[in-house]
Amino acid sequence: MITIIIAVSEAGYLAINFGLIDFALEIITTIGVGMVFLGIAFQHQLKNIASGIGLFFGKEVNVGDIVKIKDEQGTIIEIHLTKTVAMTDDGERIVIPNQKFAEEVVKIKHAAREDPFQND
Repeated sequence: MITIIIAVSEAGYLAINFGLIDFALEIITTIGVGMVFLGIAFQHQLKNIASGIGLFFGKEVNVGDIVKIKDEQGTIIEIHLTKTVAMTDDGERIVIPNQKFAEEVVKIKHAAREDPFQND
């Protein structure tokens, strides 16, 4: 136990005398500032990704469901990490950012699903 205390004390002494602590703090600060800038720059994509993960693991929205957001309505044909693609009755594709499902009122009509565990 005493050996460990001495070794840690010596390492701290050498780090202070050779400026290693200052260098480490500069590196940590630089990385922190860089991460803040990246977070600000990619905040919309990060929101879409977080919402996309929620859509993947949640059961609220699935392929085949009919969704209505504001004045647009369509049947979901694809769900991706950052966007969901729906097809209107006219054959137009609607690309919906996944964060819309978390931030706005979305009307969902679930497609008929078969229960594979149901015994008829």
